Amino acid sequence: MEKSLYLAGVGGQGLQVAGKAIVEAAMSLGYNVTYSPKYGPAKRGGLTSCYLVISDEEIGNPRKKRHDIMLVMEPMAYAQFRDDVKDGGLLLVNSSLVHDQDPPGGDFHRLDVPMYDVCYELQNTKVISSVVLGVLAALLTDVFPDSSLLLNQMLDKLRSKASLVELNRSAFEKGFALVRAGG
Repeated sequence: MEKSLYLAGVGGQGLQVAGKAIVEAAMSLGYNVTYSPKYGPAKRGGLTSCYLVISDEEIGNPRKKRHDIMLVMEPMAYAQFRDDVKDGGLLLVNSSLVHDQDPPGGDFHRLDVPMYDVCYELQNTKVISSVVLGVLAALLTDVFPDSSLLLNQMLDKLRSKASLVELNRSAFEKGFALVRAGG
């Protein structure tokens, strides 16, 4: 089994945090993992992305041209990466910000999930990384049969900020539920 994920958006959307949590959780289960962050020149608001490969075998080439799961969080990322999905893969679109309905080229599925709507409901956009992680946990059950491993990976980093633990737990659970409900 090998899974390639590409997470693309803008700085401040928590994609690097979510990516690192996935890497650490996968390594704790004994998977081989590669993680490559990419940052634009701007600290906030510039394009940022990361790609991950998770495998139960040695990873030959960590740089994939097309991915099993491509997450795009905003219109600029959608325009740039929407076709970089493997045949049979998944284009995961944050429909809170991406309203483009132009069909991308390729033989893959598209799932629109309103991730920022969860943040608005919880009245805190800083929990977006927990929403993203919950969404991805629902899609990666073959890698993480127990989604609490990913949740706890995120929450462990917040233990010193007790007020944020329950808020992020709720964000994760709501993100997970969005996918289970079909987006």
